[in-house]
Amino acid sequence: METGHTPGTIAAVYQTPNEPSRHWSVFFSGTTTAIIFWVITPLLGATFADSRQSQTIESTASTVASLVSGISNTFELDVSVIADGYGITWLGQDLPSAVTTSGTIAQFTLDRGMEDERDAATWTAETEFYSTQLNCVPAKMDEGSIAGRIFDNGNGCRTETVVSTGKEGYNAFYIGYYNNPNVDYSLEALGCSSDASRTFLAVWASVKNYTFEDVTAIFCEPTYLVQKVNATTEALNGTVSSIVPLGPPIALQEDRFNASDFEYLVGAGTKAVIPVADIPGTNTLEQFPMLRGLNMNIEWPISDMVGFAVGATKLPPDDYFNTTVLASSYQAAHQLLFALAAAKVFSNDTPALERRPGLITSQARSVIVVQELAIVVEVMLGLVTIFILALLLLSSGRRSGLIKDPASLSDLMQLAKSLGSRPMESLQDSDRLKLRKGQLLLAKGNTSKEKAHATTPTATSLKDMESSLVRPFEMNLAVGAAFLLALLLAIATLTVVFREITRNNGLHLPSTSEAVNQLALNYVPIAFATFLEPLWTLLNRLLCILQPFEALRRGQARPSQSLDIKYTALPPQLVFWRALRARHLILVAVCLVGLSANFLAVSLGALFSTNPTQLRYPSDFIPRLIPELNETLPVDGQLFGGDEGSSEVYRDHFYVARSNITKGTPLPAWTSPHNVFMPFDIDKTSMQKEASLYQAATQSVRFNVSCEEIITTGNGAASNAYQITQVPNHFGLPSQMGLAITEKDGTTIQCSTQTFGGRQISGVFNGSFASEQTSVLRSESSDPSPREKGICSQILTVAFLRANLTTKFDAFRGEVNPIAKHEASRAVYIACKPKLQVADVEVTVDAGGRVQNYVQTSSFKDSDASIIPRGNLSYVYESINDALWSGEVSRLAEVWHADLMAVNWLPYLIKARTQSTDFLNPALPPPTFESVGPVIEDIYSRLFAILVGLQVDAYFVPAAEGALIPGTRIETTTRVFMSKPMFIVSIVLLVLNVLVAILYYTKRPQRMLKKADFLESGASLNQSYCGLPQSIDETMRFDREEKGLSDALAKGDNKARSDVVGSLRDQMLTFLQRYMIYVSTGHLKTLSSASILKA
Repeated sequence: METGHTPGTIAAVYQTPNEPSRHWSVFFSGTTTAIIFWVITPLLGATFADSRQSQTIESTASTVASLVSGISNTFELDVSVIADGYGITWLGQDLPSAVTTSGTIAQFTLDRGMEDERDAATWTAETEFYSTQLNCVPAKMDEGSIAGRIFDNGNGCRTETVVSTGKEGYNAFYIGYYNNPNVDYSLEALGCSSDASRTFLAVWASVKNYTFEDVTAIFCEPTYLVQKVNATTEALNGTVSSIVPLGPPIALQEDRFNASDFEYLVGAGTKAVIPVADIPGTNTLEQFPMLRGLNMNIEWPISDMVGFAVGATKLPPDDYFNTTVLASSYQAAHQLLFALAAAKVFSNDTPALERRPGLITSQARSVIVVQELAIVVEVMLGLVTIFILALLLLSSGRRSGLIKDPASLSDLMQLAKSLGSRPMESLQDSDRLKLRKGQLLLAKGNTSKEKAHATTPTATSLKDMESSLVRPFEMNLAVGAAFLLALLLAIATLTVVFREITRNNGLHLPSTSEAVNQLALNYVPIAFATFLEPLWTLLNRLLCILQPFEALRRGQARPSQSLDIKYTALPPQLVFWRALRARHLILVAVCLVGLSANFLAVSLGALFSTNPTQLRYPSDFIPRLIPELNETLPVDGQLFGGDEGSSEVYRDHFYVARSNITKGTPLPAWTSPHNVFMPFDIDKTSMQKEASLYQAATQSVRFNVSCEEIITTGNGAASNAYQITQVPNHFGLPSQMGLAITEKDGTTIQCSTQTFGGRQISGVFNGSFASEQTSVLRSESSDPSPREKGICSQILTVAFLRANLTTKFDAFRGEVNPIAKHEASRAVYIACKPKLQVADVEVTVDAGGRVQNYVQTSSFKDSDASIIPRGNLSYVYESINDALWSGEVSRLAEVWHADLMAVNWLPYLIKARTQSTDFLNPALPPPTFESVGPVIEDIYSRLFAILVGLQVDAYFVPAAEGALIPGTRIETTTRVFMSKPMFIVSIVLLVLNVLVAILYYTKRPQRMLKKADFLESGASLNQSYCGLPQSIDETMRFDREEKGLSDALAKGDNKARSDVVGSLRDQMLTFLQRYMIYVSTGHLKTLSSASILKA
């Protein structure tokens, strides 16, 4: 019987077989074990990595919304299409479901869904894609009157003169066909026939002194298309992720989309008849402030399509003189607005496509294979397979002459007895082993040189024998010290790495290569654990062999604890139950630690992981502004982009608030929902690379708005500090409200609102009507003092009114007019007073100044004295409130309604915030202060933050030059982290290894093996003293002599015990030496049972 490896060493430590010995079985088994332990096992742990993978299942798709013949073209569009286009172009608003910037797809759904994976799932199916294409040609130009131009498309459309509108800069015109009071030019008004009703003219020109210089003009006509495509959308929100054409685009039938209605809307920016809708669906947008923000020096007025064309491309102004660039810019604008319009008129009555196959793809966390490491593992597995086959082939061709399995000492004694008194005489024919005069001689190689060694100890006392005994090499204290040092270094390394990871928020990745990272983070820790397992296996095996001798040496040993114990019949780690029954506790501990090496490999393999994290580096920033308002604040026209005398109304803050509240678009830079932060500039020269986030201490300014209800009595008098007076118009509706404000010192300030409108939107005068009126107060004094102006201009009034209207024929005017019955008891009046406040904050922003989060480091304080220059209180509040609410007051002529539509911005934003229309319902009482007061405070504060955030440099004083503020640069990167649970498990297991190792080497068995110096080749007996066969015989019984020896041991006689142990040890070691020489020289395979028992 041949063993797979030399039994006294670690299986993976082997020597290359030399030609004379030809121990190929040792080579193959040792190499295989080494590859499995230190290559395949750790590499398998590093081969698999965590990742998100796609899972696809088949399903059935059906269309849920599309353009339907005879239905979709009857739906009316409104200005909300323009408003959504504005949000997408300028404010970062997300595209609606099924819409892309170049078109929209027919919406579809899939029958079979994975609800648990819906957030990460995509749907793919065949559908229709609707788009538009512009066909553009350069315009022919002639000089017109008054330094203008005449444009001709060559097909009968020749315009009258188009003149410049600016002193110096650029003019941009989008001239549609349909005429409307909202536009300056139209092809219809300029003389083109209805043949050009689908055509628009785009002009880009530079001007100087109101005269055109360079001019580029193109005539374009849109074509509307439909195309079969394979589309992939996000299951959660319908966002289109990819479109693959399945055929060529074809013309869209005219009865599926009302192209004339769409072209009127984009050309005029409004409808011919204003629809009944919330204010975003009726209000005409102005994009001029956004264009001025691009520093393009474009002259006002401009149409909406100019803003969309420039906003879609954002190129330098001179690039638009290229006809191709100009055409592509307007095509991008047309495609976006058409996609929004088509999705707006989708019909749910859609048999556009039959039910058809579809796919659901979900992203799930999966285990992937690192290709480079997988190749190495496959090669190693192939090599192991070859070695195992070779080992099987070698083993199958050998005969075993062993007649008994020596599983215990008693088995060995029985086997020795069966060999007789002259067992070695059968070796006389060996060419290397000679028996001469009772001594065994081993020849080196094939030479005739011989050297004799006594094979049987001659010492009779334990003292004399002790000097000739040794321990196995692996049990030496030097080996134990090295082993303990390795374990302690591993514990120290893990502890230091864990501490550094905790302190530094992770560690750098070892490499940019995934394979190298897997090797460093998975292979090396697992390889260390797999090194421990064979080492503990060796120490365990040695203890299994020597433990019976140690039990005999100590005395009082029962046969079940010494002679009959069978530790070599099982793998060493699995004898812990037998050791526990024999009360060999050190062996139990070694078995358990050997088994724990497998758990250690698992914990070390799961110890490290990689995750994105933020790293923080100190940096300096340059403050740009300080929390002090400029002495001159921008008025409405200046905010709009004109000069101080401009009468244009600024409404960008309303547009931003609408998009932020309803669509979740981001707020302007340096702005949170209620705060404006003093911006700081980044000193890029001190940055090694641009970071993702920046953090520094700065100041926050806010409008702290406090609203209270003006509680009126039956005669209209107020019960608090406000006294209301109302001035009705000739219809009997309130047209103006006076408010007498009583200050704490008893002084009364007379203020009033601007004039309210007196007519209702609806032409039906009978029934209940409602009105929501907003106005900033003004002093009624002809020469108000600064105090009076400041008190009045600081207050915003909001009124929620109800009235019953009936009709009466006015004979004098010859018309039917409404007669109102307005009751003060059916009204709620609210007065809101803001206060400028400042606080210290630590703000985190991205590279564009968008606020990510902030932490308030001081309480807000009323800061009129510090933030308002020279105490000019009235001027500041008047300027800010005018800018905030002028866009609201300008629409007060249309404040009465008989429906649930919010016709002004404040009611619309209240509706959007509360998702309720009860406060608008004429059939219901006015809302309570408790239901709308806090919402008004929130919206008022938001609008201030947005208004100032959009024009922050125009409101605050620049910071001193050269100033720096300390801050932090935050970079997001992937770092190495350590699992705390796995770290604890690994440390506990390693500490257990240390404790058992200390116990093992301090309580190791005494020297009891004879030095095998008779082997002239230099091979030590330590390579062969423990190769005991693995089978056991539970039924063995000793003869009378052996029972006598056991009885002597049990009596506890010290002299008898010494004699028995010495005699037994000498006999067993002599037999083992001779037996292992048989094995090592290969003669055992040729000896039959008869030859062994010949003597």
